[in-house]
Formats: sequence, C-alpha cells, structure tokens
Amino acid sequence: MSFYKTLTPYYDDIFPANEKTLAFLADHFKVGASILDVGAGTGNMAVSLAKKGFRLTAMEPEKGMAEQVRLKAQAQQLPISVTTDTMQQLDTVDGTFQGIYCIGNTLVHLNDMEEMRTFFQQTFDKLETKGVFIFQIVNFDKKDFVFPVIEKEGFLFERQYKRDGEKILFTTTLSTKERAQTNTISLYPATEAQLRPLLEACGFESITAYGNFALKAYNNDAPALIMVAKKGK
Repeated sequence: MSFYKTLTPYYDDIFPANEKTLAFLADHFKVGASILDVGAGTGNMAVSLAKKGFRLTAMEPEKGMAEQVRLKAQAQQLPISVTTDTMQQLDTVDGTFQGIYCIGNTLVHLNDMEEMRTFFQQTFDKLETKGVFIFQIVNFDKKDFVFPVIEKEGFLFERQYKRDGEKILFTTTLSTKERAQTNTISLYPATEAQLRPLLEACGFESITAYGNFALKAYNNDAPALIMVAKKGK
C-alpha cells in the first residue's frame, strides 16, 4: 500500500484548506477562471476555489484521493473535473487553463531539474495567454527544517527532512492507537535561484517570489518559496 493511500483517511484533518492560501490564489486568478490544481490531494483547495466561482480541474494520481475529490464535487454540485494524471503527464490533460497551481511541496517530488524544466514547459503550454502559474515548496535555502507535530483526535502526524547528498529524505510518521506507520521518500530540493531561470527559459514573465501566502517577500530565511509567473504581460 502506498504511503499516500495510507494517508488518505487522515488527509483532510492534516491538510485542511488554509484561508491565507485560498485568498492568495483567489486574488491572483481572474474571477471565474478555469484552473488546474496539480497534486490536488483530497481536493480541499479545489473545493474552496470552486465555491468562489472558479472552474476547477483537479489532477491527483492517488486514486483514493481523486475519488474523494469527485465525491466532494458531486455532493456540493461544484464545477470540478478530476484526472489521475501525474505531473509528468500534464501535456495529456484536456484543454487549456487561465490558471495553474501546484502547492504543498508537490513540485519537488520530481526527480531532477530536467523533469522540472519539462513540467514548467508543459505548464506554460497549457496556459492561455495572460494565464498565471503559481507553485509553493519548502524553502530549501534554509539550513534547518523543523515542522510541528500535528496532533488530532485519534492520530499524530510527524515530518522530518534530512539532507542526503543532492536530495532531501522526507520521512513521515502517522501514529494511531493501533500502530505507527513510517515512510521515507526522496525529494529534489530545488531553490529560487535554480527555478527562476527555468521559468524564464520556458517563456514565463513577471516572475515574483514570496516567502509565505501573506505576501511577504522571499528571502533565505522564509519558511516557503512561492513563485508566481505569467504567460505574457
């Protein structure tokens, strides 16, 4: 059983839709825009944006999570379509979009800079003119990574990052009354200095970096790296 399949029943409690994140995304996209959510999880952000009048396509390769998005959309009669394509299959998703976002440190699940370059190029190609691309990852310029333990009724969720050569080992432990499940995956710790030239090379313009969703300017000590890039001015 994959880790993300194991995580699915707890996902909504661990990663609820954050109001600051929601406001940031909604403010950067045109009202009523068609938007692609890359790595949608169980769809909390997609649902929140759909409630604000946006038209969503949720891309989530974990089938159990994708099914949760479908069920939420059906129950609330929201304009959300769902696909189980991976980031590497972005070019196969139907249609074009006025906005694309990829949050929650999803981008760094790609293996290297070449895969990121390909993803950025496919993102650019999928955007309509004046479309906006937003992604958010951990700020890998920081020397230390400390994440609070998430404690909810019935479980604990712990995260740890450890540098391993050019990669980061991301270890999570989900503890319930019955058992503790630990999983480690390898992430590629891309930085602002690496990603900005890739975006530019793919044709993006007006690229801005933030350190959080409250619009704080990015610096090496910021908790996150959020980049906003546009296709045309």
